[in-house]
Amino acid sequence: MKAGKLPHDVLNKYIFPFLGFKRPEVLVHSKFGEDCSIIDFGEYVAVLSTDPITGAGKDIGRLAVNVSCNDIAANGAEPIGLLVTIMFPTDTTEEKVKDVMEQIHAAASDLGVEVLGGHTEITPAVSKTVISSTALGRALKSEFVTSSGAKPGDSVIMTKTAGLEGSAILATDFEELLKKRIGYAKVKRAQDFIKNISVVPEGKIAAKHGATAMHDVTEGGILGAVYELARASEVGIKIFSEKIPIAEETIQICKIFDIDPLKLISSGCMIITTPNGEKLISILKDAGIHATIIGEVTAGDKIVLVKNRCEEPVPPPDRDELFSALEKIENLKIK
Repeated sequence: MKAGKLPHDVLNKYIFPFLGFKRPEVLVHSKFGEDCSIIDFGEYVAVLSTDPITGAGKDIGRLAVNVSCNDIAANGAEPIGLLVTIMFPTDTTEEKVKDVMEQIHAAASDLGVEVLGGHTEITPAVSKTVISSTALGRALKSEFVTSSGAKPGDSVIMTKTAGLEGSAILATDFEELLKKRIGYAKVKRAQDFIKNISVVPEGKIAAKHGATAMHDVTEGGILGAVYELARASEVGIKIFSEKIPIAEETIQICKIFDIDPLKLISSGCMIITTPNGEKLISILKDAGIHATIIGEVTAGDKIVLVKNRCEEPVPPPDRDELFSALEKIENLKIK
């Protein structure tokens, strides 16, 4: 199979049927489109999520913290702690270990999150550093949000710009290549996108101001997140291509690698549905968070992208475009 997430049909055949005993304390069970499990603890719920970081190089520690905490925020919960498993290749230096842990420490400190424990090892099983982080969060039982609550008539809101994380990874890991193509200033701005990959602020705000569903945008990009939210909520969604904000740096990087920015990993973006789109946009703006209404939730099960007045069906998310870009580098298709 290709690199990236397992396809939807493989998940349905070989993953979801084998999930052990269903506990009554679990309020949100594992399902397609839901990144977190939610467990009943009386007045509060515990929210848990786990994610690997495999496609990044230099900023892997920072990403490991933010990506897992973003899942927690997409449920309107406050991230509290992290368990981190780090597998280093056999050529790893002590300086590399220090660099990764300093990134994790800094990102966790910024979010007010404690590293609760985990595991570290040097292993020939990996050719580059791989981190898997599990985040724990907390929310009042009356306030948590899932990916499954979108209703026909809701506005679909997107925060920030498409392809944030993927642009930052490519600009950082292939700096010299891109500097020759688009110049140092644009590469530096794209690298700085990494500073905006947390969605914890918008998650907290949206949960308190009418969000019916939220989904942070990771592998599969904007279109992948829209598809997963729609399937989790059992609704249709119509997205308008011209309304999706994409930074100029992302457009140029994606053109060089011949990849689609709407299918590029986009941690830092949140998809939010709400019946009061303009009101929530205003509240987010007051908090310094750029947000845009990019579509609407519809009855039925059609998930479409409107482009040049034509509707194109949005397919289930395939592997992320980041992997396509990395393969092109490996195969020397980009020089």
